[in-house]
Amino acid sequence: MRAFPFVVLLALLAAGCDDNPLKPSDIKEVTWKLETIERAGVPTITVPTPEQYTLRLGNDGRLNVRADCNQCSGTYALEGNTLKVGNVACTLIGCPAGSLDGAYAAALGGSSTVAISDSHLILRNGEVTLRFRN
Repeated sequence: MRAFPFVVLLALLAAGCDDNPLKPSDIKEVTWKLETIERAGVPTITVPTPEQYTLRLGNDGRLNVRADCNQCSGTYALEGNTLKVGNVACTLIGCPAGSLDGAYAAALGGSSTVAISDSHLILRNGEVTLRFRN
């Protein structure tokens, strides 16, 4: 029975720890390059040119996005591991056929759960998951 208090103490310590402690400094002021777009029930889209699909979260609550041939900007709030993106306004340049600009910009809107894994940023928004690398 001596082990019981120790097990309870370990359980309480584990409950107080976050498996994915996310600090704003982990993701802000970094240019993230989109690698994949995943949707439930649809094959994963691998982005052939990640440098053309970027996300940068500024310390001032503004975000800057490159969506292929378009530039976008907007506002965001980071609360814990939830990213809330306000309206994103993009230039309206007609990108080449096969561009992911519209799908990417649309997937950024609303609230997403944020996770960091190695040098990857993962945003999950409903049925869409965006995976970035820095």
